[in-house]
Amino acid sequence: MSNEEITEQYKELIRVCAQCGTCTASCPTKEVSDFNIRKLVRHLQLELHEDPEFLKKDPWLCTLCFRCKELCTEGLEIPKLVWALRELALEKNAAPKEVRELLDIVNENKSPYVLKGREKTSRITPPLESSKDPKTLFWLGCTPSIKAPNIISSTAKVMNNRGQKFKILKDEPCCGEPLICLGLLDEAKDIAKNVAEAIKGAGVEQVIVPCSGCYNAFTKLYPEMLGVELSGAEVLHSSQFLEKNLNNLKLEKPMKVTYHDPCTLGRHAGIYDEPRKILEKIGGLELIEMDRNREFSSCCGGGGGLPSLNQKMPMEIAERKLSREVLPLGVDALVTSCPMCYMNFKFTATKKKIPLKIFDLSEIVAMCVQD
Repeated sequence: MSNEEITEQYKELIRVCAQCGTCTASCPTKEVSDFNIRKLVRHLQLELHEDPEFLKKDPWLCTLCFRCKELCTEGLEIPKLVWALRELALEKNAAPKEVRELLDIVNENKSPYVLKGREKTSRITPPLESSKDPKTLFWLGCTPSIKAPNIISSTAKVMNNRGQKFKILKDEPCCGEPLICLGLLDEAKDIAKNVAEAIKGAGVEQVIVPCSGCYNAFTKLYPEMLGVELSGAEVLHSSQFLEKNLNNLKLEKPMKVTYHDPCTLGRHAGIYDEPRKILEKIGGLELIEMDRNREFSSCCGGGGGLPSLNQKMPMEIAERKLSREVLPLGVDALVTSCPMCYMNFKFTATKKKIPLKIFDLSEIVAMCVQD
């Protein structure tokens, strides 16, 4: 997106911003860096945003959590400016080198992770097998299958327990969400078209997705940012499927938990109730809410492509949330339904020796059902 396109498309947003600072006060990265979303908008107001040093640094520190939009007194969609500035930085060759490196990895591995000859299903136990004549596609996603295969195993266990037949794609591609986050929209559009064809070719009626990033891409980012529609199959996040199909659940050992609303599943996709309804159905489990929850939930730090560019900041953001918002509740565990949140919280809790268990929603449910 050129400078002129940014100015024309977002001129009203740029004009209306009163520089009140509410956005900065809501931002997860401002507490662990010198990033200031208000100043980013100010650069646009003063037409200083083409500075190469600004383009190389500031637009890439945002997690695209959209909390600033929720709290903005004018309801301004400030994160869309971040996307536009990332596109401008790429156009002017001012983007961090890691952005193009990630694109190369995705093109080579069909995943944002280097697989070194492995398949997405290599670490999933027990091995997954497609059912005969299923009407459901189980979309694995890159992060769940490669970095957190227990999420896949737990979801599959529950689906099998409920008699849900499913198939998996033999050579499942990346959904392209990481590239969309980093402003590589043309490249992501090509991937999205291939994904749409793959899902259509699967001949299924529904797609169950355990990754909130994939779900957000399929239902929001594809049609709204890339102009690509998934036709012929209903897309469900795994929490939506589980909520419809679960009853009479009980934990063997009582547990107190709190639930973290992932940005991509909550503010981006509007799914707040289903995960909570599932947790409330489980006997022996007590759900205690954080003060900041639902649309006002604070970000874990793992979104917006930030972990690809800076591995330290996401962990610092997660540590602040766990220490300030979760531990004071006196819970045994934090539950989430996003693999990036899960990985960031789990790694942080382990690294910083925070006495808290981290679970994906599917893992909690799997504890309650028989193999």
